[in-house]
Amino acid sequence: MSLPASGALAGNHPKVRCILVVEDHFFLRYTLSEWLRHAGYNVVEASSADEAVTLLVSPFTIDLVITDIDMPGRMNGYDLVEHLKKISPTLPVIMVSGKLPQKQTSEMGISQFFLKPYDLDAVTTFIARLLQQNQNEGRP
Repeated sequence: MSLPASGALAGNHPKVRCILVVEDHFFLRYTLSEWLRHAGYNVVEASSADEAVTLLVSPFTIDLVITDIDMPGRMNGYDLVEHLKKISPTLPVIMVSGKLPQKQTSEMGISQFFLKPYDLDAVTTFIARLLQQNQNEGRP
């Protein structure tokens, strides 16, 4: 696995997009976040769904959320998605987990589910396509 060339996906999104990565395992969060930064995205990190909720009311403009399912705190990934869909129904959400989801992710409005360990290239490619599609459809 090698890091994508800096700005390799820059042609796929005209403005720098911001991705919120919500993952309680430091190494996984760090690895994914650095990979996405190398691909040209701004990344905001949260170690729990509770922390993510506080970041959503910050001055950051979040274009996409990647969240784990099982995390410590009051909320898990499912709870976070429910909260996100109430405040921003069109915000794209990718869910990741080491086990298969217990709920129908498509019915929750989740754009994609990736089973850990996931392929970083596949995740990055999916993100670029999803954000481009949303831009073409006039979504922020």
